[in-house]
Amino acid sequence: MTEKRARTGYPSLVVAICGFVALGGVIAVLSAWSFVGQRLKESRDAALAEAVSVRARGVGLDFARELHQDWRNLRLVAVEMTGRGEPAVRTALDLIVAEKERISWAGLASVDGKVLTASSGMLEGADVSSRPWFTNGLGGDFAGDVHPAVLLAELLPLIGNEPRRFLDMATPVTDEFGSVEGVLAFHINHHWVEQYLSETAHSMGLDVYVIDRTGNIVARTDGLSEPIDKLQSFRSAMTGARQTGVEKWPDGATYFTTVIPVLGYADLPAFGWSMVARINNTAHPIGEFTSLFIVYFVTLGIVLAALTALFILIFVRPFRKLAKTARAVMRGEDIYPYEARTTAEASVLSAAVARLQNKMQP
Repeated sequence: MTEKRARTGYPSLVVAICGFVALGGVIAVLSAWSFVGQRLKESRDAALAEAVSVRARGVGLDFARELHQDWRNLRLVAVEMTGRGEPAVRTALDLIVAEKERISWAGLASVDGKVLTASSGMLEGADVSSRPWFTNGLGGDFAGDVHPAVLLAELLPLIGNEPRRFLDMATPVTDEFGSVEGVLAFHINHHWVEQYLSETAHSMGLDVYVIDRTGNIVARTDGLSEPIDKLQSFRSAMTGARQTGVEKWPDGATYFTTVIPVLGYADLPAFGWSMVARINNTAHPIGEFTSLFIVYFVTLGIVLAALTALFILIFVRPFRKLAKTARAVMRGEDIYPYEARTTAEASVLSAAVARLQNKMQP
């Protein structure tokens, strides 16, 4: 009865070792997951903040450089048209406008506000003296904000069901003595601007919003029309303040958002624009890392289990055999005692069992 209680009242050494190893493994995994999970979140947040800032600067620079290309062409034409006749000037303007997808209209107005020469002859003879591009262009280089087509509204086809909208660029034209003799202007197609900006932004995984100082959205790439004027980033853009951080948007989602205070490049006249860019909070997925983490710990568990089994086989099994031999000796059975030499302790116990058997024999 005493032998049976001893055999069943306490866990075996194998069970104790397996339980201890399993408990240690669970504690190690939970501790590692808690630590790594926190560090992973911090790392992901830092990576997203850096990603939205770097990508937004890239999109803004690329966009400004593209507009600067038009500005450089405008200045080049303004210089080269000095002393040239009307047919040559019109040919140059027609080549600039080409298919009207990017630049919808290019024209030269005299100092009294009459259009002298224009692409495709559109608006020639018209009075543009009240147009902002003309009044500002007489005084120097000018870049104007988005506005609907006014004089050209009936001359150019609609884009879908929407009337055309333009960005203006203008510069004074001087004669060989440096006196201003007119204003050269380009009307850049706003639809092209939005399309180009959208393609560039989406290739970077961003949504961007170009905002002027009065709070008007010049261009947006999310395809929506919901207001964003309650956002802190929007207010920062209006004041030209740089900002990067996490922000909850009107759609209920959280985004990493950054503000580029000024969009400009080289000698491009200032449009007075800022840019807000956002990247989804889940745009830097941790699922792949989590899967690798799980695979790593499953593999570690398998290796640990194999090592535990090997330890039991080499070091614990002899003790079990010694215990079995000791029970047989206690029952008075005449058996050859098991000899264990895997450890010093096992060797001592083997000798003790052998002596016990000798003493118990009659």
